[in-house]
Amino acid sequence: MKKCILDGSRLDTIEAVYRTLGEGFQFPEYFGSNPDALWDALGDYSGEPVAIVWRDAARSADLLGPRFAQIVTVLQRAASEGIVTLELG
Repeated sequence: MKKCILDGSRLDTIEAVYRTLGEGFQFPEYFGSNPDALWDALGDYSGEPVAIVWRDAARSADLLGPRFAQIVTVLQRAASEGIVTLELG
């Protein structure tokens, strides 16, 4: 299983989070940086299974505020549908 690491100690903007997710999943260049686009791109993803590990998630939550919760909600939904696994640390 492939891993996509989101390191909260290094990702200090919402753009950096979406960019890291886009790179990890090899989303197309036109991938939009918002929860709806993330959900659509995850739904279209057909590569190998991906484990998303969000390290220092508490720092990200503090920095990103409600946007962090929006991304986590999408990732939890994707995990519940078996698209990804999600670990918040």
